[in-house]
Amino acid sequence: MPRVLNTLLLACVLSATTAQAAQPLTEYDEWQVISLYPPHGVYQAELLPQLVTAVEGLWQVQGSDGEPLLRSVDSLASMNVIVAQQDEVRFRRIIEKGELNAAGMQRLQALVEEHPLVQRRLVSADGSATHLWLRLKKPATAEGLQQLSDHLAASLNAAGHQCVVAANARGPLAGRYMTQWQYDTPQRADGVAALQALATAQQQLSNAPGAPDSEHGRNYSALNLLSYLGGILGGELLDANGLPQSNAALAQMYMMAESLRSRDLQALARPDFRQLQLVVLGHKAPLNAPPVSNYQLTHTSIWQASARDYRVLDCRAQGLVTSENE
Repeated sequence: MPRVLNTLLLACVLSATTAQAAQPLTEYDEWQVISLYPPHGVYQAELLPQLVTAVEGLWQVQGSDGEPLLRSVDSLASMNVIVAQQDEVRFRRIIEKGELNAAGMQRLQALVEEHPLVQRRLVSADGSATHLWLRLKKPATAEGLQQLSDHLAASLNAAGHQCVVAANARGPLAGRYMTQWQYDTPQRADGVAALQALATAQQQLSNAPGAPDSEHGRNYSALNLLSYLGGILGGELLDANGLPQSNAALAQMYMMAESLRSRDLQALARPDFRQLQLVVLGHKAPLNAPPVSNYQLTHTSIWQASARDYRVLDCRAQGLVTSENE
């Protein structure tokens, strides 16, 4: 009996340890966000080059140790995306300084609304504000975000604006979350089947209580980016539902993205489909991760518009507006 009891106890301990190890890791993300209200909206040809210069200047901001604060920044002024332009597929800056005439501004607006990694993540639905998503080299602090916000304000003010930083102002993302889930499977997966599982999970997520409306956000994955890429490449890459027709079509789109040196697609789904990302932006309360068939949830990352991680930079003549965004 003692030997049997010991065996049972050992089995229970191993089972509990395995179960504990299998629990997905949840952490509050290190993203920090600045929402910028330009004087007359985002789509102003005079403003955008100034914004590019101001954002580039953030790389010069140093902490108390003399080291640059920034590790990365996603914004209209800094991101590159794949676009189709003049019968050519290019990997280009969202804002091209030489293309800010009337036709260029129309293309920019269309790109913002069409590209799944831009949309509400970088520009508010009414075009009145744009968002900068920042990662610091060290753990995020309110002081670091304030320093970057102040530097951005000073750069824009030097260009003739009157911008004010506010920690508690009601911005477009106030009271909102961004959640990113990572799913893994131990074996190389069939790409089309993985995307079909993602489509089911995303539909379930869209119908969940508390899911964001189209004005404030959406959910997206590699499926959305592949549908976008298939649309600009043309041919018979996609089926009627916007899914890649085959694994051969998938491979073609991955090779195209790789040839243009874009890493966005691989960040959302590895080419062997052993790891997937699903992102939802704009919800007002935590959401449960939807299951993805044949995958295990391994990591949850959450950003929340908090006093530490969110600032509003208002450059409008009327000053900070606190009621219209409530």
